[in-house]
Amino acid sequence: MWDYAGRDTAIDLGSATVRMHLKDRGVVCREPSVLARSRSTGRILALGAPALQMAGRNPDVRLVYPVRDGAPTDTDETEYLMRHLVRTHHRRYYMARPRLVMTVPSGLSPVYYRALQSSAYQAGARRLALVPTPIAAAVGLGMTESGPEIAVVADIGADLTDVGVISFGGLVSSHTARVGGSSLDRAIVALVRREHAVVLSAAAAEAAKLAVGAVPAVGRHPVRQTTVEGRDVATGLPRRLVLTTTDVQRAIEGPIGRIVEAIGTALGGCSPEISGELLSAGVTLTGGTARLPGLERLIRERTGLSAWLGDDTGDAAVIGAAGVLRATGARTPARDGTLHQTLPETVPQH
Repeated sequence: MWDYAGRDTAIDLGSATVRMHLKDRGVVCREPSVLARSRSTGRILALGAPALQMAGRNPDVRLVYPVRDGAPTDTDETEYLMRHLVRTHHRRYYMARPRLVMTVPSGLSPVYYRALQSSAYQAGARRLALVPTPIAAAVGLGMTESGPEIAVVADIGADLTDVGVISFGGLVSSHTARVGGSSLDRAIVALVRREHAVVLSAAAAEAAKLAVGAVPAVGRHPVRQTTVEGRDVATGLPRRLVLTTTDVQRAIEGPIGRIVEAIGTALGGCSPEISGELLSAGVTLTGGTARLPGLERLIRERTGLSAWLGDDTGDAAVIGAAGVLRATGARTPARDGTLHQTLPETVPQH
């Protein structure tokens, strides 16, 4: 059978969402990183949004999350996820074996590095490169093409906050913390159970966070409210209650503090020569949780650096990974598990 080269492909394999970029076609996929597996047969029934729709409606369905903390939890399931996306979006090239570049957390261990590498090749990659997420996001935002030599990117995803200080196309300092959007959701679930004796689903907690969530602010601000539905702990019956901005603020204060601490830790790893340039560079935020109102202000207050939202779609990393592939071509990773961390001096404009 013929193996088709296929289009150059970039994948941002997030814990909550997987994104794919194809050469000359742009971002073609934004799917939840979840599989639906049959408990009785073990077969995979659906992927992405259709898998989420099955959750809780069919007792035979079990949701499987192939990626946690930015790393594969099961190589076979991760391989299935990538192979399905490659074959689906390469259209007629069912046996496509494209050049592939993937984003990875800057703190990914060699063990998980090799697991991800194995899954990618088994899924059909002809050649492979792995790029740290902060570098990919910086390229996607055009921060490596012009402006200051120093760039600070904080990618706040579902499970991880990945912060990188970038100079001359490489990581000067980085820090990865296991805190993100899902940590905020769990904190909301815990508060509602503790104070209202109601069990919320993760989806309901996330909806409340998006509707009225905000970082605690100094002074008077308008209080919004939203209605959520859950299960009463005592009776087991459905119950509806109202959550306000104040409720959500109290719940997420701890995880938000850890996110800001992760940024401070990465900044603290810089040399004195670079530290002086950080004041003018500021912090660029990417990822879904970066859109939380008030987060930029809190970072400014606690670190002394200005902060702003660099990408409100979450696509910066996958677009940047595609730019790296287009500029340099994918190279086979080093055998010792070293991550690809350097970029060419010039990366094409997106």
